[in-house]
Amino acid sequence: MKYRDKILVDQIQVGMYICKLDRPWLETPFPFQGFYLRTKHEINEVQRFCDFVYIDCKKGTQTYKEPEINRASPLLVREKINQTKSKHLIASDLRKIVVNIGKYEEQTKPFKKEINNAKVLFSDLARSIEQISFNIRVGKRLNISEAKSLTRSVVISVIKNPNTMIWLSQLKDKGDYTYNHSLRSSILATVFGRHLGLSEDELVSLATGVLLADIGKTKINRKLLNSSQKPNQSEKILLKSHVELGVEMLATEKNVDHSTLVIVETHHERFNGTGYPYALVGAEIPFFGQIAGLVDVFDAITSKKSYGKQLTPAQAMDWLYGQRDKLFSGKLIDDFIQAIGLYPAGTLVQLTDKSIGLVVSHNPDKRLRPEVFLLKDSNSKNLNSTKTVDLSKRAFLSKIDRPMVRKAILPEQLNLTGHEISEAIQNNKKVRKALFG
Repeated sequence: MKYRDKILVDQIQVGMYICKLDRPWLETPFPFQGFYLRTKHEINEVQRFCDFVYIDCKKGTQTYKEPEINRASPLLVREKINQTKSKHLIASDLRKIVVNIGKYEEQTKPFKKEINNAKVLFSDLARSIEQISFNIRVGKRLNISEAKSLTRSVVISVIKNPNTMIWLSQLKDKGDYTYNHSLRSSILATVFGRHLGLSEDELVSLATGVLLADIGKTKINRKLLNSSQKPNQSEKILLKSHVELGVEMLATEKNVDHSTLVIVETHHERFNGTGYPYALVGAEIPFFGQIAGLVDVFDAITSKKSYGKQLTPAQAMDWLYGQRDKLFSGKLIDDFIQAIGLYPAGTLVQLTDKSIGLVVSHNPDKRLRPEVFLLKDSNSKNLNSTKTVDLSKRAFLSKIDRPMVRKAILPEQLNLTGHEISEAIQNNKKVRKALFG
């Protein structure tokens, strides 16, 4: 038997190793060079994009028996391939996901009614990613099923009200940066995907992929990951290896979707070709990989880390806007700003009357007038009021507009951390009742 066999896709089986496709890898959901067929779903994916493939007979666990049609007449095989070509998408369409902005209502469940459910999901998902990472470090096999189940619950919550999970992720700043970064990025990706009108299944795939995007870092020394010093050149190379390490780990798991592998492998690619590991350019980067890269960078620059300057969300959005069609697609950045807002839920803001508030939900139509919970008045005195204020609406019977957001501020500027703000809210019965019902 030859080292490689060319076969029609209706003859592939679980256990075979696909080493070559009938089209460029970048025109399919399979960007890495070779993979094992592990599930019926993966067989269906290959059959959806390809007419024939090449299998590696040495690597695959299934031997391939050449059918009579191949031995009788190779021309018959070619004829069948030509007959089936019309049912496949053109190459430029293979990298696209259907975007349907406006598919979901602004919110289907009020913040107060969804926040308690979201808190439980957030905690469960955080524990799940920590457990996965711990299992890898001690040599146990991955168990992704629980994480996938939880991400589906998170997706359902985000569909109901996208602000609840954003609120929780912005205020939870204690613990391991890597774990929290993965969690926050996954939530950002889900909220962004909701804005883009992705289907529930697509949102689950996106959320799970982003959650596991940095799983390869579990194979890197934690001292390097948590170092307060900027990495040198050799350390940068080691840190970049987390992409390859992550793909290698996940590719052997039966319950990991190809979309997850695509995200893990391409979330550090950049629109202008300056990313890694392949220096892909523009539309060569799979759509989910582009989303994953954007949310990864946004969370990194807005989070408190051991080194590097922390930006407010508004500063980060301003920086991102300057990266249009450079690091990321300009259209993608525009949609992201619209989805997340200049002042996402959980952002501390100073208003034009110098009062201080905490954003409860952003207003896509009036970005400078979100709904806020007021913490301090214009004289910097703590407020005992327990109500939220929609800055886009005038006070009852008033002809004067409410103040607008002047700027976002970091919790440290009030000598607080996001965790302390969250704890203060949770421990104040009046505030908790006002915000969470």
